[in-house]
Amino acid sequence: MIGFRRFLGREDRFFSLLEASAQEGMHAILALKRILTHPEGQASLDEFVEARRKDKEVTTALEEMLITTFVTPLEREDLEALAETLYKIPKTVEKFAERYLVAQPQIAGCDFSRQLALSEQAVHLVLQMMQALHARELGDVKDLQARLQAVESEADDILLEDLRKLYQPGVPSLRAVILKELFDLLEKVIDRCRDTGNVIAHVLLKNA
Repeated sequence: MIGFRRFLGREDRFFSLLEASAQEGMHAILALKRILTHPEGQASLDEFVEARRKDKEVTTALEEMLITTFVTPLEREDLEALAETLYKIPKTVEKFAERYLVAQPQIAGCDFSRQLALSEQAVHLVLQMMQALHARELGDVKDLQARLQAVESEADDILLEDLRKLYQPGVPSLRAVILKELFDLLEKVIDRCRDTGNVIAHVLLKNA
């Protein structure tokens, strides 16, 4: 009985670490929301660096547990894949923030609100999927994945619409190049979320 309880504690620890990683993605996207909502404010990358640092600590702790734990709640390669895809979310958000702050004078007046709202939805859905995976709720994961795919599809449509505007005559070349990179990076945030959602759905199906 003691050994079984110890295993359950270890299992919860694995999932707690993965959920903590998903939370850092939320922290990063909320920090970005504050910057984009108040572009006139004094912005810095400190919150993004902190979110990625904490996420790296979570990933390192999980890797150490994989080394020291003989029996894991999921296959080791699945746990590693989840940790890797989750880590890429705040990392990509930070990359967008870096580019945005550097290029802010050249893109004054650009509205990222639609892409930001979809990115926030996608990151939140990933967190919910991680929680559903912990609870072994197959139906919830399927529903959340379908919603995540719908968010990605909408983001693709918005990206095409924004690119068409950039290709119109009269748009300054430098502004167009900068905005294209920023639009692509926000799209990549959602792609990272999609990748994580696919791994979660795959893992749950394997262990259903």
